[in-house]
This record gives sequence, C-alpha cells and structure tokens, in this order.
Amino acid sequence: KEQEMHAKIQAKEQEMHTKIQAKEQEIWAKEQKIQAMEHELQAKEELKQCEMMVKEKEIEQRSHLLAVKNKSIEKLADQVKKLQEHNTQPHLLSAQYQLSWSPCADLPETLESGFPRSVMIGDVVFVNTLTDNPNDIHQYSINDNEWSTLPRPMVGDFGLGQLSGKLITVGGGDNGTAVGNVYQFNEESQQWEESPIPPMPTPRAFPCVITYQSNVAACGGRINGEELSAAVEVFMSSTSQWH
Repeated sequence: KEQEMHAKIQAKEQEMHTKIQAKEQEIWAKEQKIQAMEHELQAKEELKQCEMMVKEKEIEQRSHLLAVKNKSIEKLADQVKKLQEHNTQPHLLSAQYQLSWSPCADLPETLESGFPRSVMIGDVVFVNTLTDNPNDIHQYSINDNEWSTLPRPMVGDFGLGQLSGKLITVGGGDNGTAVGNVYQFNEESQQWEESPIPPMPTPRAFPCVITYQSNVAACGGRINGEELSAAVEVFMSSTSQWH
C-alpha cells in the first residue's frame, strides 16, 4: 500500500512538474512576444521621430528661403520707391523738358502698332514691340535723332532690360518652350552673346524686366503657350544669384 501510495505521489508530482514547465514555457513565449512588440513599437516611434525631424528641417529651410525672398522683394521695392521719389524732384528736370514736348524722328514702320517696350542706356533708347515683328529691337540715338535696327536676339518672346550699361534679353521662347537664359548685346562685335547672369530659376517668355542699380527683377510672363506665371525673381549682382 505504501509503495502504491508513493507511486501515486510521484506520478502526481511529475504531472505537476510537467504542467509547471508548460506554464513557464507559455509565460516565456508571451514575454518574448511582448518584447518583440515593444521593439517594433520603439522602431516605429524612432522612425516617426526621424520623419518629423526631416519635415521640421524642410519647413525651416522653406521658411528661411521665403524670408530671404521677401526681404529681397522688400529691399527692391524700397529702392524703387526711393528712385521714384528721387526722379520726381523738380530740380532733376531741365527747363527744356518741364513744360513742353520735343519732336523726334518717327518710329520705324514695323513699330506703328503694338505695345512697345523700351530701355534707355546713356543717350540711346532701345525699343521692342509685341506685334508685327516681335523679335526686332530698334535703337534710337537722341544725339543723332536716328533709328537703326539691331541683329535679332538668340531667342524670341524675351523680356528686355539692361544691366551695367549692357542691353540684355531675359527668358523667352524657343520653339514654343519657355527658357530662362539671359543674353547680352556686345556693342563692339554687334552680336548677341551669353550673359554672365545665370538662367532664371523659372523659365518664362515675355517677362516684365525691371533694372535698378545692379539688380534685375523678372516679373510674371508665360510658361508655355497661354499658361501664365506669377513668379517674381530678382538677380542680385552682389551674390551673382537669383532670389
């Protein structure tokens, strides 16, 4: 009886031990699963933090670029305002032109209609029109009271301007595709050549070009075909860059 009882007790102990081992294995498996989930959550959190840092950096860079652009525009607007105030002072106008108009030589026949754009360098006025022969540029000598025609620029549909006493074309269209290149006219060779000014960041045809001191602003224009652009970009000689 004692042996039988002892055998039953051993069997029961063995059964309990087996159950405890199984339970321990189950608990260990659950702990491993929980650890794996914690690692996965930690990895996701770290990835999310990295993405947030990248986005914050992008926002910071965009905000900085926008601030620089706004500052450049404000500075240019202030310079234009000062120039306008300076040019409206009566002592800058000679008595000859204050109260009367003086007749000059008539425009060339090709410019009788359209919307001429003009640039003045020294005592020479350069005129370009948007109709008839839109890529022709004519120059008028105030001293000689005569008109002449320049060689055609390297691209058409350009914006007309000047920088440092050189006539320049900004942007334009090449076979229907807007470009941002800048070309200058060489008075000695009487030829157009690439300007040291880099291309505009936004290629456009027919931009409005404004020059003040050593800065050139390109406003608006057409991107391709009839699509209009609201871009305003300023080239500053002090940085040799568009802003």
